[in-house]
Amino acid sequence: AALPGPAPADWAQAPLDPAVRAVLVGFDEHFSYAKLCQALRYLLRGGPDCLLVGTNRDHRLPLEGGTAIPGTGCLVKAVETAAQREAFIVGKPNRYMFDCVVSEFDIDPARTIMVGDRLDTDILMGNSCGLTTLLTLTGVTTLDEVKSHQESDCPARQSLVPDYYVDSIADLLPALGD
Repeated sequence: AALPGPAPADWAQAPLDPAVRAVLVGFDEHFSYAKLCQALRYLLRGGPDCLLVGTNRDHRLPLEGGTAIPGTGCLVKAVETAAQREAFIVGKPNRYMFDCVVSEFDIDPARTIMVGDRLDTDILMGNSCGLTTLLTLTGVTTLDEVKSHQESDCPARQSLVPDYYVDSIADLLPALGD
């Protein structure tokens, strides 16, 4: 989306599609001020009847070599800030995604394991859904963070503690061969 004209008054007058009833914020390497303006205008026009949905709140996406790029959570937060309302998150750690899967497939949570590399999304979702959790230390989480949460008396921090951990997902390959 491009800004229609040189001034903010022009941006506020651009036509809106009358059929739009939701704003979805997901990973977008072309996120721009123009898209942020458009999202806000739809949300203001529709009021509470216009849904604000985010795919996830990951703030950073780790890359090889210890570097990272901004995650979708940064984009969600930008729209939430502009709109002065909170998005409904359909991805981890919200259990919405798990509930959708359970409604389609015969899944026994007691026999299901959630494998992930983030405490605040993967492990939190697994724990809140009653799953066994396995943390891989190949993402943004360190073992020191896990130990810090484990030693805490805070229930919110305790909900971030996995049942098990491995250094790498590759450590699971021998078990998968059985």
